[in-house]
Amino acid sequence: MGIAKGKSSIRKELVKFTITLCLSTMGVAALCVALNAIALNAGAILPANYSEHEAEQIKPRLKSAEKITEDMIPEGMTYAVFDKKTKRMTKGTMTEKDAANARKKIQHQPYFNYAQKGFMVVDRKNEYCVLQYSLRSEFQSPLLRRYLPNYEWTGLAILITLLLLTVFIVTTRFANQLRRHFSTLSSITASIQKQNLNINPKRPRIKEFDDVIDSLLKMKDALQASLAAQWEAERIKKEQIGALAHDIKIPATIIKGNAELLQLTEPDEEQTEYTQYILDAGNKIEQYVGQLIQLSKAEEAVAVHLEYTDLKEWAKNIYRDAAALAGPKQIDLVLSERGIDRKEAPIDQELLRRAVMNIAANAVDYTPERGEIRVDVLCTDNALSIAVSDSGSGFSQEALKKATQLFYTEDKSRHSAGHHGMGLTFAHHVVHLHHGELILENKKSGGARAEIRIPLEGIRQKQALHA
Repeated sequence: MGIAKGKSSIRKELVKFTITLCLSTMGVAALCVALNAIALNAGAILPANYSEHEAEQIKPRLKSAEKITEDMIPEGMTYAVFDKKTKRMTKGTMTEKDAANARKKIQHQPYFNYAQKGFMVVDRKNEYCVLQYSLRSEFQSPLLRRYLPNYEWTGLAILITLLLLTVFIVTTRFANQLRRHFSTLSSITASIQKQNLNINPKRPRIKEFDDVIDSLLKMKDALQASLAAQWEAERIKKEQIGALAHDIKIPATIIKGNAELLQLTEPDEEQTEYTQYILDAGNKIEQYVGQLIQLSKAEEAVAVHLEYTDLKEWAKNIYRDAAALAGPKQIDLVLSERGIDRKEAPIDQELLRRAVMNIAANAVDYTPERGEIRVDVLCTDNALSIAVSDSGSGFSQEALKKATQLFYTEDKSRHSAGHHGMGLTFAHHVVHLHHGELILENKKSGGARAEIRIPLEGIRQKQALHA
């Protein structure tokens, strides 16, 4: 498989990195050698045999001098004077160890070396004078010689430091280049994950990364096509539901109209009863059709308008409306409030009230006579919670998963003639508009519990951004 023109590959980049690293280290080494040669030629560095030549130059003077004194010895050298007969050191600045080595060899050789130190023996009339000097390169500056006495180790340390620095710079540059490519891949995957499909990434010059980006973009296109088809199917379904609901209204209106006309014809008691049944059924049909139309347009028509609401007053209204829902049914309605005194929250009070009332209506339907319904309102600094619980038979496992789906009804344990699977769907949509969640569960003591949780902190931040 060939590589597109203008594109590289990971193999080429690695070879380039290796060559660059080798050339860089070789260049640093060559630079150090060149600087060392320049320093030697300039006299800043003394060569290894510099002290030996200097010793040779003063040897005649030391041999002919009447008396050896310390000021005759060049700087950086030590000396020792030995008696010819006793081999005892009579004067000098040499260490005892160096003096002991010199004592063993002064009669046998005029020059000898030991541990990178050179020794020169000057044969005098009654004594031997031994000069000790370094056989290493040294700095010419006395200050540098004092603090950096070993030039070779110092130079080696500088060379190693420069080589490590070069390796670090070259490796970091290569790693940053790869990191930029990986960052591009991460940004693409993050955009796809958030369903932000309008992306046009910058193309890398490395073929393997470009191939991965091509794969991600193909996946993005497939996802975009799938989502578009799904959205179109949802749109068509909503249009069909809305159209069907409007069509249902026509025969429902005809039925109600004719039933009302029948009431005007002085019917007998039995006919009046049947006519009332027709009118009641027609009213329910109109009610359900209205809810159906509202739900079919929920995504487009329902918009949330947040405003800071007095939670204490809002909770009272909730309790009053829930009590009206219970009506003549003998149900004990309990309202519990915590943390809402003198507290306001950014909510759409009307939409949220309707959502709670839909949940409460379900609770009333499924709560038996002399049962109990609790409405618990809790507000903290970060969240608002409204929970409605009943003493009915509770949700089945299937209902816990599907209760918020449109038209879902549970025929097994929570069937009611007035339940058509729209109340919890609407409540779920309103909670979603508040960026919250609707939690359905069964109580341990029996009965169902539906809780609305709204994150107040996130809503406040969004309001501040749009302000």
